Amino acid sequence: MNALFQDLRYGLRTLRNSPGFAAVAVLTLAIGIGANTAIFSFVDAILLKPLPYANPDRIMRVLEKPPGGGRNGISALNYLDWAKQNTVFQYMAAQTGGGVSFSGSGEPVQLRGARVSPHYFDIFGIKAAIGRTFAPDEDQLGKERVAVLGHVLWETQFGGDPAIVGRKIVLDGQPYQVIGVLPAGGVFDRAYSQIWRPLAFEPGNLTRDFHWMSSFALLKPGITLQQARAQMDGIGAQIAAQYPASNKEWGVNVEPFADIIVGTQLRRSVWIMMAAVGMVLLIGCANLANLMMARAASREREVAVRASLGASRWRLIQQFLTESVLISVCGGILGIVVGYAVMELLRFALPPYSLPREVNVTIDSRVLLFAMAISVLTGILFGLAPAIQAARPQLAASMKEGGRGSTIGGARRRIRSALVVLEMAMAFVLLTGAGLLLRSFQAMMKVETGFDTNNVISMGLPLSEKKIPDPARVNMRYREILARVESLPGVRDAAVTSVLPLEGWGYGMPFQIAGQPLVDMAHRPACFFKIVSPEYFQTLGIKLRRGRGLSDQDTHGGPPVTVINENMVKRFFKQQDPIGQRIMIQEIVPGKTQLGPEVPWQVVGVIANEYVDSLNDGGSPGIYVTNEQSPQYGMSLVVRTGMDPLTLDHGLRAAIHEVDPEQPLTDVRTLEQVKSESVASDKLQTRLLGIFAAAAMLLAAIGIYGVIAYAVLQRTHEMGIRAALGASAGNLLRLVLTSGMALAAAGLALGFLGSLVVTRLMSNLLFGVSPRDPATLALVAALLGCVAFIACLIPARRATKVDPVVALRYE
Repeated sequence: MNALFQDLRYGLRTLRNSPGFAAVAVLTLAIGIGANTAIFSFVDAILLKPLPYANPDRIMRVLEKPPGGGRNGISALNYLDWAKQNTVFQYMAAQTGGGVSFSGSGEPVQLRGARVSPHYFDIFGIKAAIGRTFAPDEDQLGKERVAVLGHVLWETQFGGDPAIVGRKIVLDGQPYQVIGVLPAGGVFDRAYSQIWRPLAFEPGNLTRDFHWMSSFALLKPGITLQQARAQMDGIGAQIAAQYPASNKEWGVNVEPFADIIVGTQLRRSVWIMMAAVGMVLLIGCANLANLMMARAASREREVAVRASLGASRWRLIQQFLTESVLISVCGGILGIVVGYAVMELLRFALPPYSLPREVNVTIDSRVLLFAMAISVLTGILFGLAPAIQAARPQLAASMKEGGRGSTIGGARRRIRSALVVLEMAMAFVLLTGAGLLLRSFQAMMKVETGFDTNNVISMGLPLSEKKIPDPARVNMRYREILARVESLPGVRDAAVTSVLPLEGWGYGMPFQIAGQPLVDMAHRPACFFKIVSPEYFQTLGIKLRRGRGLSDQDTHGGPPVTVINENMVKRFFKQQDPIGQRIMIQEIVPGKTQLGPEVPWQVVGVIANEYVDSLNDGGSPGIYVTNEQSPQYGMSLVVRTGMDPLTLDHGLRAAIHEVDPEQPLTDVRTLEQVKSESVASDKLQTRLLGIFAAAAMLLAAIGIYGVIAYAVLQRTHEMGIRAALGASAGNLLRLVLTSGMALAAAGLALGFLGSLVVTRLMSNLLFGVSPRDPATLALVAALLGCVAFIACLIPARRATKVDPVVALRYE
């Protein structure tokens, strides 16, 4: 310990005497360690931490398994059979959406909500901070008018009033009693839902062919996942045998909740970001190792004196390593500050609800421990080679190599060259990854979406079947709203739709084409089923390819008609004209979770493909019908204007509230914002990797510049001799450039091979570009080559200006 304290004091003195070197080293490490700390905070929160529940390993997600495999929602009767017949779960609970309009205190507010079975909170081990959660019998009709508030909603909407428990509030025009408030700072504070109500099944919910829920379960103590799956497979097989019309070859999918809350793409993305910042730190370490080796060469006389006074080789290595670790710890402390700032920036930049509610990204003790561990490891990593080189026992040879020789020591030169080659290779891999993501993002943004986003504003118009039970009155309400909105100055077109572009299918409906071989209901293919007003295509600028569009004459009681997209034609009408064909789809009963009789929708037109899911969904097959022939609660309004659409926000609200003062409006956005939000995660990922790659390229350029500059300095005497013997400035320039570009070429070759391997892992993150895209590889090689050339050119030009007389006297 005494020797360690001596080394620390001496290290502090040497760093104080070299403030430039110390500042560069500490800042380089602070950036590298800070970036690693920030990204590790996400890796730890998303992938490494256990779920923040009392029994995380026993929580299961239970869904239906279609005949082709995978996962699907659950029908109410199937869920009730599962809950009744299983003996492996301590609790089982269903969940579905439950957005609700809160009124009675000014303008109505649409709250994000969920309806859940009573044991839902028991499965996750959540207790109310005030009041209680649901009682076991509150999923029965007549007892379900109770609600549990999220803590954030309680504070923002109700002022944190503890007397809220027991009070009546108006939701969708119906009185509900608040029975509890969830605790602050917990998992459910980050949940999408703000309010929870009991899921009470009405007679119209009790079907097997409408899949509209998910479910969770808690394994009984001692029950294994294999036992649970075996029993649920048996229950599923029994249901399939009893109800083949809806359940033939359908099964049950039981998965640990911990395994499915993080999707494959998110998992791969965070690991790629972690690898990227790791490479940046390694490149920084290589640079610092080169600096330390150059610094060690200048201290050879000091080392010789220490050795002559009896210092052992290990004692000398310890001194140099202590200095390296001291630098890295200082860089790590500053890096924690940088990491916290970067983490907060990333959290702010992430799209809302892009991370599961279980993920709480923060700089906690685990992340701090990682930061300090990587600081010490970094110090050892970049300090070990210089320490060993400086403490070689052949001191006389070292002194000779450090003198007037024309070249620096061979071993030292090879190590420094190898570090530069490694830097170039890692920079090549990072730049290739960033380039591929950039080209992928550009390809995504150039996708022909099928609709025009210019000057279009959208907003949700939620309506409840409790408030307006008659579907005909719902359509009348939407007609009144459209008429009032279209009368506003500046409005060109307006329409309603069951789901906005790029925000999902809405409904995915099994179908049968009339006249083709009959397929049983459980095995039919599915397409998206979109309910719109006839003006939808004109409002969004969707082009008609064949036939006609939907019209105001396509009303209730008339022949059911549909317009299909080109993907539907390509996939299911390859050799025939779709116009006049009939597509059999069961009726969606408005406001209910049940299907009616099959409706023969006659195809009257074909439109261009509209991207309904995301910009990289590849185009989904689908059909469009009018809301008059298939009424729908909870439509969205889209309005095309002749000006900046956001300037009409106030006018649109006023016009809609003239029709219904209690009509809530949600998610008021332009269609351009909807498009931008659909690619927000891809944009952030591309920018991050681009920033890391740029940092890597800069560090690699600094590294190659440092090596060449140091080599020129060491070879000043040699340069003077060459100049005195008649070597021209061009010859000297070529000599230096050749040695530098040889290192760059070796790094580019190694990086090219590495990128061929690494970019294969990114294939699922790319759109419209190959992981081995030749243009990207060539561009990266050319860019790095140019950067390396400039880094070599500066010291090379300096070498050509050496005065031979001065150089020949150089020591």
